[in-house]
Amino acid sequence: MDYRIDLDPTHQVLRVTVTAAVVTHELSEGCHRSVAQIASRGGPYAAIWDLSGVRDMIASSNDVRSRALSPPVIPGDRTRVIVAEKPVIFGLSRMLELFRDSMGGQLQVVHSLEEAYDIFGVRPEDFTERLFPKEMAA
Repeated sequence: MDYRIDLDPTHQVLRVTVTAAVVTHELSEGCHRSVAQIASRGGPYAAIWDLSGVRDMIASSNDVRSRALSPPVIPGDRTRVIVAEKPVIFGLSRMLELFRDSMGGQLQVVHSLEEAYDIFGVRPEDFTERLFPKEMAA
């Protein structure tokens, strides 16, 4: 799998960590389907989308606009944070943030995972439940 989903059950924060160097349309859709399925069974969740290991993304500005105009995969009004270190990933994520802001979204883009943790007042060790893939759970 090119991503994993962990939960901080105390703060109800999902952490979606993409481990692929390049995000394709198929990877993005699969990840979003998994998160939507998890969110439909619990929550309300806040979320950290950790793209810090991603080096490139196969997406156009139209793809970003389309994603922004679709309903969020995690319903509710809790904050979602995208961690994007590489300039191209940060730029595309900011574009998504700006589109979502115009629609009243709760999305922030930051440069580091530490910044994301600070927003929610969580620590790495708080994410004690592996939700996906289940066979990797410790």
